[in-house]
Amino acid sequence: MSDQLTELEFSLNDVIGGQPLTPSNIDLPTLRGFLAEVEELIKGDLPGASLADSRVQIKEGSVKIVALVAQLLAGDTQADLTRLAQTGDLDSIQPTRAKVIERWQSRARRSPNRFYSVPGGLTHGVIRISNTTQFQHAGENSWVSVEKYLTGKVIDLGGKSPNVHLILTDTGETVCVDATEQQLAAEKENHAYKNVTLRVQGEQHLRTKELRKLKLLEFSPQTTEVDEQSLASLWQKGREAWKGVQSAAGWVESLRGNT
Repeated sequence: MSDQLTELEFSLNDVIGGQPLTPSNIDLPTLRGFLAEVEELIKGDLPGASLADSRVQIKEGSVKIVALVAQLLAGDTQADLTRLAQTGDLDSIQPTRAKVIERWQSRARRSPNRFYSVPGGLTHGVIRISNTTQFQHAGENSWVSVEKYLTGKVIDLGGKSPNVHLILTDTGETVCVDATEQQLAAEKENHAYKNVTLRVQGEQHLRTKELRKLKLLEFSPQTTEVDEQSLASLWQKGREAWKGVQSAAGWVESLRGNT
């Protein structure tokens, strides 16, 4: 079966008690955790990914894990890691793999002697994750603070962590707007299952226009009742303005120079 499997190498480097980390002095929790994270990295977010037929070897070279996995799975892992090496962008690889890389980078920053090595493909060889690497989510730089009016139907509000769930009128998207108990208690009207307009504060992605971290500023009043007095006043002004005009159509034609 081994000729049907592809080899991937991952290593953990550190110093323990003044001595380099090796398979002979690594503790069980550290080894078990590293193996679990290597498995997580290889499987990524591929539906139904399985390592049941894989093989693993633990070798010298700090602590080196040699994983023999199905060619398709190895190729997908390698493609993601190569893309990461090229771009430095964690958003360019599968989210599960990005989380493992972030975890390793975070640990390396807390411990200057620790670093991880993962395969970078033919063009990048080995990718080293240490306290100096700067892998990050490029998309995080695309979020800007905004204040907006959102109109839609309230499908839920309140709860232990108060918020308002709103189906937006223009997109049909459901958003969650954080609120306070005081804000919701101050509303005299029950807004559940009604159309409302909210003034909110939050963040919006410049490219995708996605909204996040929304906080309620206020329920914007919606006036649907007709002000009869104002309407009557407008009608009266109209009658006064047009009382000397016998034909509106004729008046328009005279303005056009047709009469």
